[in-house]
Amino acid sequence: MSRLSVAQARRIAIAAQGLAAPRPSGRVDVRHLRKVFDHVGTIQLDSVNVIARTHYLAVFSRLGPYPMDLIDDYAWKSGEIYEFWGHMASLLPIDTYPVFGFRRDRRKMWSRVEEMIEEHPEDMEAVLEEVRLHGPISVGELSDPGSRTGPWWGYGKGKIALEWLFATGAITAVRDHRFTRYYADPAAVIDTEHFSRPELDPEESYRYLLEAGARSVGVG
Repeated sequence: MSRLSVAQARRIAIAAQGLAAPRPSGRVDVRHLRKVFDHVGTIQLDSVNVIARTHYLAVFSRLGPYPMDLIDDYAWKSGEIYEFWGHMASLLPIDTYPVFGFRRDRRKMWSRVEEMIEEHPEDMEAVLEEVRLHGPISVGELSDPGSRTGPWWGYGKGKIALEWLFATGAITAVRDHRFTRYYADPAAVIDTEHFSRPELDPEESYRYLLEAGARSVGVG
């Protein structure tokens, strides 16, 4: 059996992640973004913004300077990428939509969602109906978003309902250049070709993700 040194393994992983390739000499366009996603498979989103948000930095580290609205348009307007809970909140290629059915179906219900469904199930239904009728819509545009209950994750009832519906696939989300999340009916945002495809069973999904993760670091 062949063995790799630590240095060799590092070089393979760096190359597989697209970090060793020369940066484009001309203007960066959507073809370069596709190549980035071919290498990395997914890009995590994060609301923390120091130098720039993480998805901008992941692209910059591979392509160099580029117009930042290019990734915004590609991520939320092209139909080729969508946002969902991959590792964390992530940008994912649209052909993985059926892969994450197991995650949409098996979400463990949050305590505040349990409280809402037990005490005021009509609130969840009202938010879902509002998204279907008026989406894409932000939490601030809900007719009754509710009041925050504290700092950080002390969301109001509207935000709790939206996030749960998003996590379970009842709705999806897009963002604008300010990183504001807007919620929408999946059928209005995701092409029917992908939205209507049969979901993989959990075992198939795990195998797919394991193989994709291995390829992204140079294995296989």
